[in-house]
Amino acid sequence: MHQGALLIVGVGGLGSLWAERSHLRCSKFSDLLLIDADENTFNGSPEAHCLHLDASGEARGAAALPMLAKHRLNEGVKEIQPLLDKAELVVVLTCLGGGVGSGAASEFARLAKESGCMVVSIVGFPFAEQPIRYQLAEEYFPELYDNSNVCIKVSLERLSWQSKERKLDWKKGAGWIEELVEGLLSTLAKVGKINLDLMDFKTIVEHSGEATILVGSGSTNSLSEIVKNALQSPLSNLEVDGAKGCWIQVEGGPDMTIFHLNKVTEEFVSLLDSDCQVLLGARSSDEMIGRIRLVAVVSGLGNP
Repeated sequence: MHQGALLIVGVGGLGSLWAERSHLRCSKFSDLLLIDADENTFNGSPEAHCLHLDASGEARGAAALPMLAKHRLNEGVKEIQPLLDKAELVVVLTCLGGGVGSGAASEFARLAKESGCMVVSIVGFPFAEQPIRYQLAEEYFPELYDNSNVCIKVSLERLSWQSKERKLDWKKGAGWIEELVEGLLSTLAKVGKINLDLMDFKTIVEHSGEATILVGSGSTNSLSEIVKNALQSPLSNLEVDGAKGCWIQVEGGPDMTIFHLNKVTEEFVSLLDSDCQVLLGARSSDEMIGRIRLVAVVSGLGNP
């Protein structure tokens, strides 16, 4: 793919943190854009393109005012349009329930689609103990869903709970979100043993209904655990048995064999609808010696 074809976008404070950490894993073949009303968000990433939604310099946030964030995004769209003109796939990372995420994320996704980009949105949902934020998230999620080709809900409760198992900080994605973005973008950016490209991705996500992305990794000696790990991902609580489309990529080291590839893919595909359209890819990288990673996009899972 040409330079600038893959764009990671963080919207709001938490979304920008996820985006920065994801970009660290794939900075050689993706660009980074951060969008927020708090300029402190931009301090830790010198490589990022930044859109400050408080251009007046008066330190005004968007608080719980999504329409204000949307308005400010449109005021600054000329600054980011060159990025959208180059991009083919945009991954939007955000959390709904606040002003910037709820207002600016869906508007940015709309602008990206109008520019001809594929849009994958990974969307955090507030804790149930935050009823006002949760209600705001539910109100604005349908708009973001409609403006995305794939829109994945991330339950912050599930993310927090499973992060405790890893003894990691859920606010930093606890590894899952970064691994998801890295797996998706590295698959599209690099030629593999069996290559999957953006047209394959489009074919799968065009199936009507909800879609999600699952990631699982583990040792070549525990292949069934890799599939199990993918299904237990905190990024989604959807059942995949009714999936009508599946885009699946298996990555391993030079020691990955046809047996490893077949075992992992057959076990995963056996869980899907018997008529599911499956597109398979595989790639090898030296850093994966002794390990296998499965990245799967499944679609046609029902209504949002």
